[in-house]
Amino acid sequence: MTTLPRAAVSSSDAPAFRFGLLADIQYCDSDDRKNITGSQMRRYRNSLNVAERAVEYFNAHELDFAVHNGDITDHQCAFDFANDDFKPIESGREDLASVMRILSKSKCTKWVFTIGNHELYNFTRSELRDGIATFGSSLAFKCTNDVGEFYYSFAPGPGWRVVVLDPYAVSIYRKGRQQGLCEDAVELLRRFNPNVDLFVRENPEVIETERMSGTFPYFKDMEGLTGRYVPFNGGLGAEQLAWARDTLSAANAAGEKVLILSHLLIHPDSTANRSGKTLMWDYEEMLALVESPETGGCVKCVISGHQHEGAMYTCDKSGVHYLGMESPMLASDESPGPFAVVDVFDDKIVFKGYGRDGTSVLFPFSGVAAPSDPIVREFSLTL
Repeated sequence: MTTLPRAAVSSSDAPAFRFGLLADIQYCDSDDRKNITGSQMRRYRNSLNVAERAVEYFNAHELDFAVHNGDITDHQCAFDFANDDFKPIESGREDLASVMRILSKSKCTKWVFTIGNHELYNFTRSELRDGIATFGSSLAFKCTNDVGEFYYSFAPGPGWRVVVLDPYAVSIYRKGRQQGLCEDAVELLRRFNPNVDLFVRENPEVIETERMSGTFPYFKDMEGLTGRYVPFNGGLGAEQLAWARDTLSAANAAGEKVLILSHLLIHPDSTANRSGKTLMWDYEEMLALVESPETGGCVKCVISGHQHEGAMYTCDKSGVHYLGMESPMLASDESPGPFAVVDVFDDKIVFKGYGRDGTSVLFPFSGVAAPSDPIVREFSLTL
């Protein structure tokens, strides 16, 4: 295994809290191939190598918790697209076990697993709530807190609150694998996406079969931010938005700063080419809460996944930072990442780690940085 350098932080420079950060491991035991648009080469098996190096790097630091921000295994773990049928459940469990055996080597045993679309392709909501034990791993995979809540908050250190969102509370896949599509969410998509409407009219059985992913052109004739209304995205819903309003208002009243974790992106300017393709359906309502005077500017940073090439945007008006972690599937041989250790201070957030390759938007590097001699890169977000 590659030995990564240790980072020393003196006690006088101790952050309010520190955590490890990964997103979109999206592993499956599959050969490399391009995505459906041909824009990305996905190296599925190599994502395990990145996860292993991430854990080694995390173990060189004293972490308060570690985060995997959604999509731990790929849809292919559950579904055989060539034969248009679900794979045996045991097959997907072994793929999950391959990841969890690595993550369970972390010295930090407190993990936050947020819910992404691929979690719902592979597992039921009940499984994600109760936890999935896997062979050879001491760490169960679950996307809730200790009392079974998919969206929740916790205080990781003095003066701070972490808010974890469930951007698939409203989703066609809300119920999870082989539970049938959510008809209300399907109807919502049909109103905004004519491609979905046509497909459902021609294939009404899809509500039961769930055979929608990748079977028709999602984005045909879709313009602007309406591109978010596709099957692999979702929304918070009225109940969660009300909870978020109360939580942020309470944090503001208590003088707490807030960091938000969400698999889906919240700000349209953080999406690739402002396409909105990785944006939550009801982003406008959540964005209003994040940036409105009602919350007094308590939200300082939003960290997402889902957009595999990563994202970094700071709103000039509010000063809120919107960051998306890059996916290990896109990692090149020249970098051990992407992953990071995040130090959160009262006046800044410092990210130290590795990007996916030389085009990384988070940790760019030039020249050759061989995994055998990696260079830690870092950047700070001023609060």
